[in-house]
Amino acid sequence: MFNEMEYYDEQFKGLKLAGERLESIKFYDCTFTDCDFSEAEWDGVKFSGCSFMHCDLNMIKVADCQLKQVSFTQCRLVGIDWTEADWPRIKSPKLLAFEDCILNHSTFIGVALPQCVIKQCMAKDVDFRQADLTQADLRETDFSESVFGDTNLTSANFSKASHYQIDPSRNAIKNAIFTLPEAIALLYSMEIQLEE
Repeated sequence: MFNEMEYYDEQFKGLKLAGERLESIKFYDCTFTDCDFSEAEWDGVKFSGCSFMHCDLNMIKVADCQLKQVSFTQCRLVGIDWTEADWPRIKSPKLLAFEDCILNHSTFIGVALPQCVIKQCMAKDVDFRQADLTQADLRETDFSESVFGDTNLTSANFSKASHYQIDPSRNAIKNAIFTLPEAIALLYSMEIQLEE
């Protein structure tokens, strides 16, 4: 399918690459629409300034993959181990943006994603332990069964997010934004009794 090693400003539509292996290809400012990459292997692939819309990315493998300012809109990204990607040594803002996506059963353990966007998403059973989500936009996302521990949520925006279980004593939440009534969940870890 991909005959070149580098692509610039290309638009790809309707690709059927489920289970395929892509190796060491570089994509700059490319757009992928209605593509099926489910269970594909992205080995050493680089995406910079790329956007994915209405794509199936369930169970992709991202070994040594480089992602910089990549956006996903209305995509399915279930069961991905994002820790396998090649993240920059120096913290870099806005590496990833997810809007209206399904991110269930994925892991971001220890990944530095300052100013990332996870907005209006379904993020059920996602592991964010030791991740850096400083100034992240997490609005209107459902975090059912997701795990936060030693997570940096400084100045993160949880407005209208739901079902999160965050222990303020085990996570950095200074200046984070929460909305009621969901914010009451922050009290559950404090071993106190709430009365009406």
